[in-house]
Amino acid sequence: MASVPVSRQHHLFLILSLYLAVAVGVIQAQLTAASAHPLRASPSYRCDWCPTRSTASLLPPDAAAITGAACGYGPGFPAPELADGGFHIAAVTPGLYRRGQACGACYQLRCRDSAACAKDGVKVVVVADAPPGTNVTGAGAGRFLLTKGAFAAMTNRPHGGDRLARVAVDVDFRRIPCAYKNKNLSVKVDEASVRSRGHLALRFLHQGGQTDIVAVEVAQAVSDDAKDASPSQATWRYMTRREISPAVWRTSRAPAGPLRLRIVITAGSGGKWLRSNGAVLPADWVPGGVYDTGLRVADVAASTCGGSSCGSDDKDGDEELR
Repeated sequence: MASVPVSRQHHLFLILSLYLAVAVGVIQAQLTAASAHPLRASPSYRCDWCPTRSTASLLPPDAAAITGAACGYGPGFPAPELADGGFHIAAVTPGLYRRGQACGACYQLRCRDSAACAKDGVKVVVVADAPPGTNVTGAGAGRFLLTKGAFAAMTNRPHGGDRLARVAVDVDFRRIPCAYKNKNLSVKVDEASVRSRGHLALRFLHQGGQTDIVAVEVAQAVSDDAKDASPSQATWRYMTRREISPAVWRTSRAPAGPLRLRIVITAGSGGKWLRSNGAVLPADWVPGGVYDTGLRVADVAASTCGGSSCGSDDKDGDEELR
């Protein structure tokens, strides 16, 4: 077998050396960049668990009172469907409460000490803002205030919930869909409503999915038959929210007679209209009454990033509906 000339061997050696030098240079550049710019959470992580810091603390001993607070839920809440799904009630501080828009929103929490906490954490539904006197200082999206039962569900150790409840626990959190098996979206007529004067104020209950209600309109229903109460026959009146009670939608020009509703739900920049078939409120609606809209909200966000999921401090923008 003929030997390779020396000049050719030298040529191959130079090419191989060049390849090695380029490879080593690329690796060194990557290492230098990594040291200069530490790894950050990937977009897929940020769109899963919220990147902002939060804590979970124990509610006051009279926590049952919060079910009649700002969100308007009565003593019978949470509904059996949520309780059967493992949901617990929670109050939240202003960063998460979002001036009442978070009423009825569902979240999953898991403490960051994986050795002390269950992998899936606990599921909660927001029924109130933080009770008066709650310490709300500190950065981040806000704080969750939980019952002892919620702390017990969060831990994976016997009696571990009691230990966790003694201090504020660092938690990861994300918004998840609420799941009401046998409940449609309902409205509760606020006690401040006066039918004879056209003053109508509504709170929404049993909102499923993973969305916010951002617009509400009311109109007279010609009859309970959806064909007779067509959109062309209805004069829709806008309802508004006040700064002092944003969980309540109001109008001072409610039509007489049975009333229909239509709403806009959105988890971000995308939105869609939902309209009731026929009357929701009867002609003789009363303050304090709860009425079924006949609508089932099950839409979820394409991602869970955004202010409607991670609190007012999140700057990632809004998300589309799927």
